[in-house]
Amino acid sequence: MDKATLRRIDNTLKHLTKVSDIESLHKSTLKDEIPNVKLLRSILDGEFHFDRDRLRELFQSSNTFNERFLMKPLTTDEHREQTLQACLEIIQLQLVELNDMEKNPKKFLSWFESISMCDPSVSLKFAVQYNLWGGTILFLGTKKHHDKYLSDIASGKLLGIFGLTELGHGSNVNGLETIATYDRNTQEFIINSPTWESQKYWPGNISKHGKMATIFARLLIDDNVNGSGIKKDMGIHAFVVQIRSDSTSINNKYGELLPGVTVRDISLKSCYNGIDNGGLSFNNVRIPRENMLDRFSRVDVNGKYHCDFPSNRHFAMTMSVFFIGRLCLSLNSLSFMKAGLSIAIGYSINRHQFSTTTKSKQEIPILAYSTTQLRLIPYIARSYALDLAHKVIADLLSNSTISKEVIHSYSSGFKAITSWTSVESLQLAREVLGGQGFRLCNRIPMLLDHADLVTTGEGDNTVLCQQVTKFLLGKYHSTIKSSEPSNFKGELSYINHLTSQPPTISLSSGNGGTDNSSVELNSIAFHQWLLEKREYILIKTLHSRLYGRMDDELIEPNTERWFSNWNQSLPLCKMITKANVDRLTQSFFLLKINQLASTFSTDTNTISMLKNLCRLDTLFQIQKDLGFFINNGLLIGEGKWIQLQDEITHLSRDISPHAHLLTEAFAIPNKFNPLQNSIE
Repeated sequence: MDKATLRRIDNTLKHLTKVSDIESLHKSTLKDEIPNVKLLRSILDGEFHFDRDRLRELFQSSNTFNERFLMKPLTTDEHREQTLQACLEIIQLQLVELNDMEKNPKKFLSWFESISMCDPSVSLKFAVQYNLWGGTILFLGTKKHHDKYLSDIASGKLLGIFGLTELGHGSNVNGLETIATYDRNTQEFIINSPTWESQKYWPGNISKHGKMATIFARLLIDDNVNGSGIKKDMGIHAFVVQIRSDSTSINNKYGELLPGVTVRDISLKSCYNGIDNGGLSFNNVRIPRENMLDRFSRVDVNGKYHCDFPSNRHFAMTMSVFFIGRLCLSLNSLSFMKAGLSIAIGYSINRHQFSTTTKSKQEIPILAYSTTQLRLIPYIARSYALDLAHKVIADLLSNSTISKEVIHSYSSGFKAITSWTSVESLQLAREVLGGQGFRLCNRIPMLLDHADLVTTGEGDNTVLCQQVTKFLLGKYHSTIKSSEPSNFKGELSYINHLTSQPPTISLSSGNGGTDNSSVELNSIAFHQWLLEKREYILIKTLHSRLYGRMDDELIEPNTERWFSNWNQSLPLCKMITKANVDRLTQSFFLLKINQLASTFSTDTNTISMLKNLCRLDTLFQIQKDLGFFINNGLLIGEGKWIQLQDEITHLSRDISPHAHLLTEAFAIPNKFNPLQNSIE
């Protein structure tokens, strides 16, 4: 994407506050207007559609991608070997390069979403091998590491491990206990797991396939060149550690564990049994000084420590490079959601139940019932909204004017909300299928289990919400304490345009006053106002709690008072993140509709459908937080709750005849989309 386009996107994001152009765009009633499924698929597949098609062809044609574990129990080794073979077949297509994570992230994300259509163990195996193990070498290493490892990592020849999480520490990475002590005499680091809780725990490739590992450990170093004997803790750093030998025989093709390395398998899980998760601990394992990943810090030949950043920023810089993995898991969840909805729509069209009258013997599809429509159609709308929002974020990754902290906030917020939404949608899809929803061969229960894991993978969603909130809170505080306290910039620039009253109000009420009881609930401008007001009020409320109504300064950090206030306010973090992601999702969706309307101006049916999907998605999110909007006087008027429900019901009803086209555009391979033409 060229720089001019990126600038237009950036400007649109900053100033997309008036949506009258969207409101007037191809007004329709949806009744008989059929969207163009080829265009919808083209929109969803994006510019890398040829790559996506090649993957779909591979999935459909290769027996390696048959999900045998859904038909009969497989041994642990059988499932793991099939998963690895599937990864190698995908690698052979040569669709992406490892450095696409850095050079062409948009392409890499498109590829990752596509591989998420098959057995989820395959995409997670790639997340371990490429995003995590390969990502540490790419993003934290330097040329010597790139030259030595990247080619074999990309080809699947050198399988590795991302050794961050420990049994006793997950989200609190700063609390890791694994130790890397520098030995000045031998110019080596000595890796140790001092406690049972300090074993590296959960990472894939541990128990069978992995030969190498990136181990995150506390660097202990004697910074006194004379050798005082007192070791100084320099914080968390990354080291490359070999854990297995080269292959010793055809019967032991993954090598033997090296001295000092202990591995244990953590056995069966509710999902991802194609991944060889395990525990990994070290006892005086020595590695050369060059095995420290030294992009940001290093130890020289004299044992002197050097860091390119202040010590309090080193850890943040180390972790900031891994946003790509978080976005991959977000798309992972989105792919599960699309597949589940495709299966459920096929079933609900083919499954007939009851007739319209007692005189009629003709049973009707269960999709004709409003309860089924309300369980599925809003989530189809959400799928489109989140898909196009992720595409905008992917565009922004190449924009050097967008800061890492913004991208970190986006990746954290969207991963949290997308994965939670995926679980919600798959649970409802399971219910729509009734008893068929329990059968593994129908994939829904399998997808639900795998989607559930993503809510804590690559960061617990609850913790990610705190990170998003701290970012937004910091932006808000710095602005109101600045010389221009009313001039919000960047992510909060929408506040500058907020009005006390909604932008679209019909005739005044009969008593001469005005309220918003007669506001058109299908007004996109009104929806946007509601979403912006909610996020602003929530941020302002949290700021007041933490900073105090009268105090000019923040309560002193690292104090009991600060922790107490923050701990009591944690539920607001989830609310703020949801509000932020909802606002961004609608803005990004509208941005894409504008772009598509310019390119496909004659296809009014498809553009109109997208606009109504945007409408439905926003109303559905507003309904989920209806108490907030009513309590804060943003939705006023007797019966507003039932008006909102009716609007959602009517939109779902009008969209439902086209549901099969909307899910057909997801282009789920037939192998992974049972029940398209039957109920079993």
